[in-house]
Amino acid sequence: MDKITSACFDLTSYQTDYLRPIPIIFNSDFQWDDNMAINNVQWNYSLEVNHDKVSQVREIIQNTCTTEISDEEQKILFNYLQNEKDLLKNCGFTCQRLPSIIEKNKEIAHFLLISICHFDGFEEYLDVFIQSDITQNSLELFAQLFGELKLPLEYITQYINYCIEYCNNIKEKQQQNKLVRYVSIFIQHMLKQKAFALKDVLTNLQAFCIEFSKVGEVSKLFKLVKAQEATTL
Repeated sequence: MDKITSACFDLTSYQTDYLRPIPIIFNSDFQWDDNMAINNVQWNYSLEVNHDKVSQVREIIQNTCTTEISDEEQKILFNYLQNEKDLLKNCGFTCQRLPSIIEKNKEIAHFLLISICHFDGFEEYLDVFIQSDITQNSLELFAQLFGELKLPLEYITQYINYCIEYCNNIKEKQQQNKLVRYVSIFIQHMLKQKAFALKDVLTNLQAFCIEFSKVGEVSKLFKLVKAQEATTL
């Protein structure tokens, strides 16, 4: 037993040599560029917006598509969007919703369009007028926008021609005559305001007046066209 306890074992003699490959050393010339350009940086406006207000405004905007909102809701909407412009970018107002809002809440549509008229992409909202149904509300709103914004002459001319074409394509006679009256009044107003060059729509306008000559307002439009045509000769 004494021999066993006094024995001295040299464990180092049992160590195993592990073979490791020699690492490859690369010479790197990488340098930090503190002036590195970062493209397409966009600020997340939602970071600065009160999310309770966003939810409330979005709900009201959604309601404007289906029903006439209350005076209280309108007051809340105007107050929030007038005082916090960042909310406009998050309120849920889209091109797809514009036609419904025009029909249910024309004043809201007018307010929203005027509020975003300087935003990038505003032209897409104007395009809605020449892609959707022509109604009394849409005609009145277009006339309002013309009085407040500098709409391109080409765009106004395109809209006049679109109105004429739209009337021609209505199948139901009573509905057609009703809209023809609205369009005639609208074109008379735009003519008196010199909103477009008569020569650019003269052919279509004359054909429109002949086609719907039995509608009362059309005869007034025809007389106005003839009077203005005479002054331009």
